Amino acid sequence: MSSNLYTDPALASALERGDTLPARWYVDSQILDYEKDRIFHRTWQYVGHTGQVSTAGDFFTTNLGDLPVVVVRDTSGAIRAFANVCRHRGSEVVLECAGNRKTLQCHYHGWTYNLDGTLRTAPRENEQDTFAKETLALAPFAVETWGPLIFVNPAPTAGPLRDVLGELPAIFERAGIDFARMRMLRRDVYEIASNWKIVVENFNECYHCPIAHPKFSEVIDTNAYRVDTDHEYFSTYYGPILGSPGNGVNYATLWPNVLFSLYGNPPNLQAISVVPIDAGHTRQVVDYFFAADASEAQIRNDVEFSDLVTREDIVLCESVQRGLRSGAIEHGKLMLSRERGIQHFQKLVYRFLSAE
Repeated sequence: MSSNLYTDPALASALERGDTLPARWYVDSQILDYEKDRIFHRTWQYVGHTGQVSTAGDFFTTNLGDLPVVVVRDTSGAIRAFANVCRHRGSEVVLECAGNRKTLQCHYHGWTYNLDGTLRTAPRENEQDTFAKETLALAPFAVETWGPLIFVNPAPTAGPLRDVLGELPAIFERAGIDFARMRMLRRDVYEIASNWKIVVENFNECYHCPIAHPKFSEVIDTNAYRVDTDHEYFSTYYGPILGSPGNGVNYATLWPNVLFSLYGNPPNLQAISVVPIDAGHTRQVVDYFFAADASEAQIRNDVEFSDLVTREDIVLCESVQRGLRSGAIEHGKLMLSRERGIQHFQKLVYRFLSAE
């Protein structure tokens, strides 16, 4: 698809004024295909945590957009990521969600790859004199960690993760998040009938909180909720706790699709992946990390509270999707005093889709 559709200077100006992206961008499968190519195939994305690959041979599979990925710890102890696509005829190599293997053997014809991605053997390879298995390794992807968090970037020219994170690690430290004390305890998965961008945008504002989240608004001072969009690839949010001066909850959105919720008393972190299924459906994966000394009661209360808010948000996101799909409006209008986080995100979407 040509990028001309996305380079309209009038749209760039409209985003600066606080207009939203066109409604079509949330319902058109062609636009999602373009987003997969321009965004999900070219950026750092959170895929899981180091506890999932703690020993040699441990692996898990995931997707970056429509790109199948396998993450594995090799025999040297390094974490590696590859396209989960066999070099023979394109079958997914690994069908399981997770496990431990000494090799990565394709379930279709038995082509077998070492844990470093090199092709180890192919049935009847001796029958073909020109078979050059040294040229048939799995396609490697860039992989880096931030504390226990694993990020993968499929772009061949991927820059370092630190270029995207910027000052975010320091912000986490100031919020009381010490990765050395954290342990991953729970993963929840939600299926949402809305476009992935709607899910991210909903997280990027608390303008809706007094109306849509009554329990949340009994705890967080939504009038004093603060937004910081001064960073290139992330935005941050702070909600003071009512009646508790100096304490609050920090949130962050890291381009393109990872959301963070962090609280320092007791230290806990949610790393949330927003993964498109199709133009109108999204999978939200929530990984919970807690300090080792967190009590069972604290963990239970935090998970129940988070689940309540998430389920309220799902109702909102699905409602927006139905409204945008109706064709009744061409675009929305942001309340910039409260929704600059959405503007920041939408300008990044436009930037990546319009880039030459």
